[in-house]
Amino acid sequence: MQYLINLKILKFLFTLLIVSVVTSCTYTKKMKTQNGISEIQYLDINNTKQYVLLRGKDKNNPVLLFLHGGPGASATALLRKFNSELEDHFTVVYWDQRNAGKSYRKKTPKEEIKVAKYIQDVDTLVAYLKSRFKVGKIFLVGHSWGARLGLYSVQRHPENYMAYVGVGQELAAYEGELLSYQYTLNKAKEKNHLKALKDLQESGPPQSGEFTTMYKNGFWGLVKQKDWLLKMGGERYGKTDYTDWIFSILFSGEYSFLDLVKYSRASGFSAGNIIYDPDFNNYDFFKQLPEVKVPVFFISGAYDYNTPWELVERYHNTLKAPHKEFIKFEKSGHSPVFEEPEKFNKEIIRIYKTVKDK
Repeated sequence: MQYLINLKILKFLFTLLIVSVVTSCTYTKKMKTQNGISEIQYLDINNTKQYVLLRGKDKNNPVLLFLHGGPGASATALLRKFNSELEDHFTVVYWDQRNAGKSYRKKTPKEEIKVAKYIQDVDTLVAYLKSRFKVGKIFLVGHSWGARLGLYSVQRHPENYMAYVGVGQELAAYEGELLSYQYTLNKAKEKNHLKALKDLQESGPPQSGEFTTMYKNGFWGLVKQKDWLLKMGGERYGKTDYTDWIFSILFSGEYSFLDLVKYSRASGFSAGNIIYDPDFNNYDFFKQLPEVKVPVFFISGAYDYNTPWELVERYHNTLKAPHKEFIKFEKSGHSPVFEEPEKFNKEIIRIYKTVKDK
């Protein structure tokens, strides 16, 4: 009987925990410093409500805007966990891009998921930040898709930015995906992984930079290749899944369980629709952007074969810029920002000190 009572209590507590997690309100810890800022806002950005979190120990510090990857994969929760040290030195702008994370809206028209829309959103947000904090320039950091968005932004309005940092930089649709495929196939051969070899050989190498027809079996060929890339060690250093990051998002103060559900839906919706935008396909910054007018820094992981680091280094070598650096993190894959966060944070602080007087 006691066993049954204890079991009922455990079931009740578990149910209570689930209900609490699901219904809990999200929040952000208040800054206790005199000039600190800790604000959650939903800004009207080009006729859409988008989530913006502003945090910093001194709102007079330089403004750092982070552009997350995806499209649709908000990084706010992970940034808050791994990179909050940056709030000591900057006013950090955590932004869930249109239809990502907390900005996800179920009834968003597919037509709103366009490269041009995202670029306009950056312009609008940057204008707001410059006005709000009375600064002339923003420190811009982009990761993966956000890094591609970042290069578009500095190309359009270099006057808005003191410097640009591209992490896991996207550069060329066809060549990047070909290198990624070749790495995955070679690793599968090394491991004699028959299932991976079968899947990869069925798809064959990428045929073009069109994401809908890149592989013989269409977009799902790309999805399958990226799944095997993760399992073969070309996405994260020393890990073959995202379990730890999923739990980091789930137990974030700024994100609830429902936000995690929305996170998944947003990522699938955004990535699944933007591939039909011609502007998303066949991009090649070697041809499109051989020169930028701001200091540029590229941070790549030595185990990154999602956006292969060799391609980033080659682009860095050919790019014309007032100042440029290529920085390789030896114990990172595609996400040095989260894989080696202490080193990454110090590097961002160093980069700012490098450019602040230029």
